[in-house]
Amino acid sequence: MMAEVAAVPPSRGPEVLEVWVPLLGLLALGAMWYHVLRLRERVHAHARQLCGRYGLQLLDDSVALHRLHAQWRNGGLRVTREYRFETSRGGDDRQTASITLHGDRVIGSRMPSPEPIAAPPMAATPYLRPTLPRRESSSGNVVPFERGRRTLH
Repeated sequence: MMAEVAAVPPSRGPEVLEVWVPLLGLLALGAMWYHVLRLRERVHAHARQLCGRYGLQLLDDSVALHRLHAQWRNGGLRVTREYRFETSRGGDDRQTASITLHGDRVIGSRMPSPEPIAAPPMAATPYLRPTLPRRESSSGNVVPFERGRRTLH
């Protein structure tokens, strides 16, 4: 008698990896993007709060990522981000401020000085008024034109 060979189902390992690994990679990328957007919203709210405390306007109503670097701290990899934004006292001056995050925590902020920045003193320049030859004419608002002198150059 012949021994019956049991049919072995084919291995599904490579097929599963071809579908799930890219899908999980895209899912992880989407989660990181969502996390970064949430951090930016937190920094924006913190920037508004700081501007209110210092009596400043948050110009353009936005913050922008300026610096990003990774550091090993306390046995783990942590990302440090610096966000910058522009502020103004009265609308005619722009001053840069920044907020630094280490991981998810705000570790520092740099705001402009509370005193208004004084403009450097301008040198007084005398106003020179053009002088025109005065000729008597019938009306006072007519400027006479004279023919220019001909020169060789």
